[in-house]
Amino acid sequence: MNASRNNLLAAAGLTLGGLALMWLLTVHVGNLWHRLAWFYLAMIPVALLAVRLDWKARLRFKPGHLAIGLGAACALWLVGWLGNLLLREFTPDMLDELGDFYMLIETLPRWQLWLLLVWIIAGEEIVFRQGVTIPLCEKWKWPGVLLAACCFMLVHIPWAPPVLWLASLFFGAVWSAMAWKLRSFWAPFVAHLGWDILVFLVARYE
Repeated sequence: MNASRNNLLAAAGLTLGGLALMWLLTVHVGNLWHRLAWFYLAMIPVALLAVRLDWKARLRFKPGHLAIGLGAACALWLVGWLGNLLLREFTPDMLDELGDFYMLIETLPRWQLWLLLVWIIAGEEIVFRQGVTIPLCEKWKWPGVLLAACCFMLVHIPWAPPVLWLASLFFGAVWSAMAWKLRSFWAPFVAHLGWDILVFLVARYE
């Protein structure tokens, strides 16, 4: 089996297997942060072993990607703020669910939250931006970005409110495009982590 076909099958397996695992963990692990941590503890090794990429090159740190990621995080926070205004105007009930989600942040000591946030986002970037996105984009280019974002959204369905489905689809597409075009783990990771820190801990959409 050639690498392209192998990687497409691996991407499909990561998505469907990840969805099944997330449903199972949602039933059996009550704390969201612990659930996501266990999820990526299982999924990261599978992605690294199943998807044939030059992982060493993709994980190599480049200072320029740090700057790109930080800039993207700030820009995406602003896009999210504008989206929040639109949702508040047209579908305010959806934002009530976001308030409930923010309450989950208070279920852990802050130091644990920081550690888990870094681990979970690293997992999302390895599994979905690299393991899923790259095979899809190598096959279908820009449509692959949208398909990868849909795969990322799927694993949010078992536990997240609909407003986060939309967020995972839109922002997931941006991070997937960054991973594909920049051939880097770090740029989308910094953009994703920076956005989460802003949204959850610094400047919430409230």
